[in-house]
Amino acid sequence: MKFNFVILFVIFVLYGCSDGLVKNTYEHTRDGNNEDTHTAFIVLSNVELNQSEIEKIKGDYKNETENTRRFLYEYLLAKRTQEEKYILSFVTNSKNNFNILINNTSIWIAVGNPFLELLSIYSKTNDDALSVLLELVSESDGANQSIISSNLRDGYEINPARFIAITKKNKLDVNKILLLMEDE
Repeated sequence: MKFNFVILFVIFVLYGCSDGLVKNTYEHTRDGNNEDTHTAFIVLSNVELNQSEIEKIKGDYKNETENTRRFLYEYLLAKRTQEEKYILSFVTNSKNNFNILINNTSIWIAVGNPFLELLSIYSKTNDDALSVLLELVSESDGANQSIISSNLRDGYEINPARFIAITKKNKLDVNKILLLMEDE
């Protein structure tokens, strides 16, 4: 199934059939396979969507009852629309989706996890997003911890006082977090 999805994606990109690409990719968001579903949401977040496609996605999001799928919709809608309600929902629900943020739950090839990358962008100005990153750094290890630490370091450099205040608010050891960021 993965191979078919990747081949389909490449074919549509090569032929410039964006309407077909979006339609076919969107059908994969309904796959039972988490890898294909997660990958389809990531692909859609990186291609041009017209207003009617965005409205369809918004409508499906409103009717979605499964929490993980709602989170994937929030990721897509936050990234593509930059509407505050989707950004805030994505950030809020990140707290319940550590597995998706820490692990690569897709077949998308990238240095960093796309879901984590978007959360990191929002952490520069959103205190709740920064709080989630602070929690994630202690839950992760290896390469993920290094990526999260790097994102935290960026937030620290932008506003050290805010960073320290949020770290203390979350009852985390500021020195330990700073040391993790320094070691990476």
